[in-house]
Amino acid sequence: MSRILVSHNTLYEYEEPVRYAVQRIFLSPRLETHRRIIRWEVDSNADLFQYKDSLGNIMHILVVSKPTRSISIDISGEVEVTKFKRTKTALVKKPSVKNFKDSTGTPLDYFRCQTLLTTPNSEIISLAKSICRSITISNLLALANAIETKITYTKGATNVATSATEAWEKKAGVCQDHAHVMLSACRSLGLPARYVSGYLKGQARASEATHAWVEVWLQKWLGIDVTHFKIIDDQFLSLAVGLDYGHASPVRGFRQGGGIETMEVEVSVTS
Repeated sequence: MSRILVSHNTLYEYEEPVRYAVQRIFLSPRLETHRRIIRWEVDSNADLFQYKDSLGNIMHILVVSKPTRSISIDISGEVEVTKFKRTKTALVKKPSVKNFKDSTGTPLDYFRCQTLLTTPNSEIISLAKSICRSITISNLLALANAIETKITYTKGATNVATSATEAWEKKAGVCQDHAHVMLSACRSLGLPARYVSGYLKGQARASEATHAWVEVWLQKWLGIDVTHFKIIDDQFLSLAVGLDYGHASPVRGFRQGGGIETMEVEVSVTS
């Protein structure tokens, strides 16, 4: 069992008053059987409304309705995470009626859908077919290793709009690019796979403490961190799942006014 302490503070400042803003926030742990949330607080100087979406993500809607020159989002929490039991079975590509949906009731076919960020090129398809002649955990890890080897972790080489094929051609990217290429490859094999955003304990930099990985359906969801070439364990804390970064990004929204925006972020994920 691992205890994860999170402190995550974000401050947006603007050269002119923001007249109105709405942000969708995924910064609360998913309610899963292998974890116990001891405490979790989401605070802001704006109004917050909490919901749960159809994939089981805890979502906050932040609304700014009065002029302001700053928006703050402050996260503080403590979670206990137990070690995962790894599945050893191979994936049945066409799930039985019993396994047609996951635990949230979402059809597995939904997670076979490619997006603009995950659509593969011929090289990604060929790589997936050559390594995953059979669908096993060891082959999926070999696929992750091949992707990580191809795409060198390089901050600033890509952005949130970079697709899997663009990162593949650049041969450089960050965790979200590794995740997008892995999703692209797995879905090209017909496997249900989903993007996961969350926290990784023990990382010194804020940009690395907030992390992204994938989950592949092997009779249940199996998490794979392509960037660190490993199965997800009790050092990881998932916040949201979706088809790609756009569906599961920690913060996404729009604003009216404000002019130039600056952002300061401090993240600590420790024991």
